[in-house]
Amino acid sequence: MPAGEIIDEMRPMNVIRPSIQNLADQSGAYIIVSSQGSTADTALTSRRDAMRSATAGVRNADALLLDFYDRTRVATWVRSHEGLIPWVRTLVGLSIPGWQSYGSWAYAPDAVTAEYLLDEKLRIHPVKRETDQGLSTLQGIQQIRDELRKDRHVVRLVGLSGVGKTRLVQALFDDRVGKQSLDPSLALYTNMADGPDPQPIGLASNLVAARTRAILVIDNCPPDLHHRLSEVCRQPESEVSVITVEYDIREDEPEATEVFTLESSSQELIEKLVRRWFPDISQIDARTIAEFSGGNARIAIALAATVERNETVAGLTDEQLFQRLFLQRHTHDESLYLAAQVCSLVYSFEGEDISDTDEAELVRLGRLIGKTPQDLYRSVAELKRRDLVQQRSVWRAVLPHAIANRLAATALQNVPYVEIEKLLMTSKRLIKSFSRRLGYLHASKEAVGIVKKWLGSGGWLENVTRLDDLGRAIFENVAPVAPEDVLAALERPLLGPEDEEAAKRCKDYCDLLRSIAYDAALFERCVALLVKILTTQDVESNTHRTQLFVSLFHLILSGTHATIEQRVTIIKSLLAVAP
Repeated sequence: MPAGEIIDEMRPMNVIRPSIQNLADQSGAYIIVSSQGSTADTALTSRRDAMRSATAGVRNADALLLDFYDRTRVATWVRSHEGLIPWVRTLVGLSIPGWQSYGSWAYAPDAVTAEYLLDEKLRIHPVKRETDQGLSTLQGIQQIRDELRKDRHVVRLVGLSGVGKTRLVQALFDDRVGKQSLDPSLALYTNMADGPDPQPIGLASNLVAARTRAILVIDNCPPDLHHRLSEVCRQPESEVSVITVEYDIREDEPEATEVFTLESSSQELIEKLVRRWFPDISQIDARTIAEFSGGNARIAIALAATVERNETVAGLTDEQLFQRLFLQRHTHDESLYLAAQVCSLVYSFEGEDISDTDEAELVRLGRLIGKTPQDLYRSVAELKRRDLVQQRSVWRAVLPHAIANRLAATALQNVPYVEIEKLLMTSKRLIKSFSRRLGYLHASKEAVGIVKKWLGSGGWLENVTRLDDLGRAIFENVAPVAPEDVLAALERPLLGPEDEEAAKRCKDYCDLLRSIAYDAALFERCVALLVKILTTQDVESNTHRTQLFVSLFHLILSGTHATIEQRVTIIKSLLAVAP
């Protein structure tokens, strides 16, 4: 488009186009882009001069930005916006495997323009900050944005499967949500389950070396990859920030990382989500589905997808709703149902080794229901196709946990404990994984019975002061199932003849005791044990434990249902014996 054609384009019949006048009135920009060739500096200057000539006499012409881009300048511009490269490559049929620019990362059917439904429930918790109070969704989004806006900052977002972690990350770049959204042109997203190429470490290293500003979003990111990314992106010359997403953080709290935990949504928000995705579903059915989902968006959407037109699920029992969710319009398969049950007994399992060696886990799980490891492997593959099993490397897990917990409770009814003891409790990894699942099953009488047996006389968790690292982890995992028995197990040594020595060995249980103190009926007993531990410790070197104890007596956000009278009585008794 030479100079003469530019003037004709901008001023047909020697009259400026109304759209250009409108842009000038709004201090906008008018840019001509030509993909036909490259323009030398002199030719580029000639074209810009022609554009200025065309706007001579135009009102507010001085406020109008004018420019001309040839294909070289367009390519240079794209290269300077790293987050847009995957989008451009996809458009021309040369996509980068596993990598995406800003878009609909969370749900394929949900367009990026879809409204993000906000929840006033305090469902975001900064793990490393000294506060027991959560944040609303909008407050949490603003805090995460503040972190990622800075170079070399690393954030980790964790939470159970289906609570909306990926959708929240997508909202960080949405200018309709809150204030000061992140620049979407900086975002580079991958899900590790998609096998990205290049791998995140390689891409991050290249970005750091080129001093390119970018925000990496790594979904389903395991802890070891997070640690390596953090090291790469915190180098002094880096202009990269990172947010990684994972369904569980275990005991891992990575250094130099702000960790945020996302909890489930309110029932009202899930009901709105169901109605938006499935407009044919009645309000009553949407409410029924929201109640059953327990705040889990993935469960709600999967269940809503099974509802036929003019059908209703109102009035169905929880078991009927669960069966509908599990089957997903397939016919009942008892073998698959049993496989799902036994795989849910553990929090996660190794899902690729089909050998019969001692280290293999499929063979142990399969024997609980008379299946070969090959049979169980095929069943797990089918469950994965139904989105009931998630994969990370060689590991598999039945998710969301709301489904896995119900299946595991049924498995405990169907599988003799003696078999569980023989096949799961002889593997250190599986027994720890099994104990984590038990920790969610406080409503299962079989689970409660198992935990009571472990904690009781002759049980392998009986002597809590002599437990190794594995034993202590299991002890804390199962504590929510039988808190009174856990308390009794701690009282035996702490109130016994060797109480001082026992108190030193029980110092790491202070956080657990504070959690049990949530129950008003157990409050005084927990406080008595905390006092025993704290009075045998060097208070100056145990600031955290001291603050933890004091927090139980706050008027608000105390973390306990104990009454004011209960707490005042204890304070008076402590003052009475104070030196």
